[in-house]
Amino acid sequence: MNQSDKEDEKSNISFQQVSWGLLAIIAVLFVVLNSDKTEMNLIFAQPNLPLFVLVITSMLIGFLLAKLTGRRKRDD
Repeated sequence: MNQSDKEDEKSNISFQQVSWGLLAIIAVLFVVLNSDKTEMNLIFAQPNLPLFVLVITSMLIGFLLAKLTGRRKRDD
């Protein structure tokens, strides 16, 4: 075994692991920077929730609506 083979064995960190790590760091920063309480006006209540909860909830609702409606195929 030469030196480069030993270095390859030591660095078994994949691109996917690095990507998930960066995503986790970004998610933690998002939560910390958006932790202020915000009032949300609903028809039946006005809860005070952290801003990141509102943003994530809105994103999930949008994703679900997009999945439920789907894209229409064109007939060309």
